[in-house]
Amino acid sequence: MTRIAKLPPYLFAEIDAARRQAEAAGRDVVDLGVGDPDRPTPEPLVAAMAAAIRRPEHHRYPSYAGSPWLRAAVSDWLRRRHGASVDPDRQVIALIGSKEGLGHLPLALLEEGDEVLVPDPGYPVYAQSTLLAGGRPVPYALARERDFLPDWDRLGELVTPRTRLLVLNYPHNPTGAAAGAAELRRALDFAARHGIALAQDAAYLEVAFGGARPPSLLAIADPARDRVIELHSLSKTFNMTGWRIGFAAGHPDLIRDLGRVKSSLDSGAFGAIQEVAVVALGERFEELLAGVLAPYAARRTALTDAFAAAGVEVFPAQATFYVWARVPGGGGSLAFCRRVLEELGVVLAPGVGFGAAGEGWFRASLTAPDERVAEAARRLRRL
Repeated sequence: MTRIAKLPPYLFAEIDAARRQAEAAGRDVVDLGVGDPDRPTPEPLVAAMAAAIRRPEHHRYPSYAGSPWLRAAVSDWLRRRHGASVDPDRQVIALIGSKEGLGHLPLALLEEGDEVLVPDPGYPVYAQSTLLAGGRPVPYALARERDFLPDWDRLGELVTPRTRLLVLNYPHNPTGAAAGAAELRRALDFAARHGIALAQDAAYLEVAFGGARPPSLLAIADPARDRVIELHSLSKTFNMTGWRIGFAAGHPDLIRDLGRVKSSLDSGAFGAIQEVAVVALGERFEELLAGVLAPYAARRTALTDAFAAAGVEVFPAQATFYVWARVPGGGGSLAFCRRVLEELGVVLAPGVGFGAAGEGWFRASLTAPDERVAEAARRLRRL
């Protein structure tokens, strides 16, 4: 079997196809399936792009690793925001969105047949990129009883001589679970004890509510010594999903090896977008972030109140822009989401699409306009 034949259908492509089919039939559909922010990129960043795109130097090939000024801005932001220290020249690399980095990382670390520990439920790209690199994804279950944090004893039983990488994702997609400093230390100790690399997908690190700021792995670890890498994205933080810009920071060897893969497969992120990223991570960061996050709390309340009225259990997360809820009556998540689309005209993401341990749950995104979330909430009260 070829590597491509091992890939399952991509969940979000199937969700989008189901939505289009319903809309083609004349249905009024509220799409809470895919996490794609509905609001525009903040105006100061759009203005920065309008100026940057006219600079002739950005019309040529960019640096593979990212411009020196972007890497310096990342290093400064990590220090200011999270108290982490990284060398901008050796420990930072620009990404064409964090998904690109997650896709290329297994190519940098794996030999044929090597294994990667991936969260279940979890973002499907972790397993898919492992398969494309010739590796074997080994799911580790995350359960409600542990607030969707790893069971480290059971995780240890999955480690073999072929294990090369442990993937974390906190705040967690799809559940919204967050990991504190103590949990990240356990992950760091686990990886060191077993001699494996540790990757933290931090795409939702800044999308948090309730006053508590989730910590960066880079502030817990010593990224000059520990074999860790953390991948960040501006997509969710600044409503920039279409712009494709992010970065990774961590151990110099991991950054170097990821860079070797990238230089073979892409030509770097567009320089003008890198310039915008510098502005986003600069002195106005917190002001811009607050504006982006402002709508989500009310939207979350609207949905969780609707689910409560319908008797649906919701995981009480305080991060990401998702609501993770249990399928009422204990049925299958795919059948449930199909029924909700057919009967109520609301698109939800079935939990099984994020892994076997996601069965019995579903995910609702908060990235629809306020009035559409309110309409979805009105319909979902009839579950």
